[in-house]
Amino acid sequence: MGDMLIRGINPELKRRLEESARLNRRSLSEEAVVLIQKGFATQIASTGKAGDRLYSLVGDDSFFTEDEIQEIAKSRSEPDRGPPDFR
Repeated sequence: MGDMLIRGINPELKRRLEESARLNRRSLSEEAVVLIQKGFATQIASTGKAGDRLYSLVGDDSFFTEDEIQEIAKSRSEPDRGPPDFR
C-alpha cells in the first residue's frame, strides 16, 4: 500500500475527521481512506452498475470465502424461482 500526505487541511475539516475517526474507532488514516472510498462510490452510484457500486465501497478486500464464491457461481446457473405466494 502506498502512503499519501495531505497538506493545507482546514482546521475545521481536520477536527471533523478526528471526531469521525474517534466515533468509528479508527485511526485518522483509516478514517480518511474510508471517507475517500465512500466519496468515489457516490460518484459511481449515479452511473455504474450495482455490483460496481458495491465493489467501490468494499474495495479489494474480499469478504466471501472460496466456498461461498463457488456456491454463488453454482446458483447463477439455476433457473429463476417464481415470486412467493402470500395467499
